[in-house]
Amino acid sequence: MQHRTDRQFIVTTSRRPTDAQWAEAAHWAERLDAPLVARRGGIDTTCEFHGVIGAVVVGADRVTYHEPATDLQYFYHPGMARVRMQSIRRGRGDPMVSAMRLQPGDGVLDCTLGRASDAIVAAHVVSDAGRVVGLEVSPLIAQLTIHGLATYEDSSPRLTAAMRRIEAHQRDYREYLPQADADAFDVVYFDPIFHAAVEGSEQMVALRELGDSSALDSEAVLEARRVARRCVVIKQRYGTPLWEQLGVDTVIGNPSTRVQYGVIEADREA
Repeated sequence: MQHRTDRQFIVTTSRRPTDAQWAEAAHWAERLDAPLVARRGGIDTTCEFHGVIGAVVVGADRVTYHEPATDLQYFYHPGMARVRMQSIRRGRGDPMVSAMRLQPGDGVLDCTLGRASDAIVAAHVVSDAGRVVGLEVSPLIAQLTIHGLATYEDSSPRLTAAMRRIEAHQRDYREYLPQADADAFDVVYFDPIFHAAVEGSEQMVALRELGDSSALDSEAVLEARRVARRCVVIKQRYGTPLWEQLGVDTVIGNPSTRVQYGVIEADREA
């Protein structure tokens, strides 16, 4: 596997932490199995002193991962989930929801949770009657997302409610899927890192750098087809070679969106 979970980092605080911040930092150090250290000036100086590439910084308002040498920063944010939910409510739809043929009460397994934007949209559509489970293998992304889904307060009550309904886990789908029951979810979803980037935002650059870069393979898809009652849906950049490699049945999207969803129908003989 090629996921980048071996980077060395520390946990620290802002320059003048309160007792509560220090206690929270200690909690983060435990959950990430990383050293807790006091700040020594700037983050760059602190990282250099401890011989690490990055630092999880517990601040007054949020928790952020920094890599000073590359200026990489990552903190939790639900991305475009709110805009997409508004589009659905106004009757304009959403291509991912269309690809999944999603309905209230459905169960969705998101195997590549990331910052959970897609999972939030799915949780909104399936409502309280449904279930959304998210898996993320990268410890940094997983723990920041788990924390964000539990604590982020949006001005939209619908978005906040959808976030709270997601069951997020730091797990590798390659280990989870073979252990899951057949027909456990209506839809199994993958959003592997694109073969070529689409978004150039700071947060997406950080996700690509910190996330699992290993390719989705036919073995995982076969397991996903066993676990899915309805279909397996894969998100990718327009023109991806994955469609031919994995044998998708239907592709939803168009060149103008630069993103497509490949649909593989569940196979009861799989």
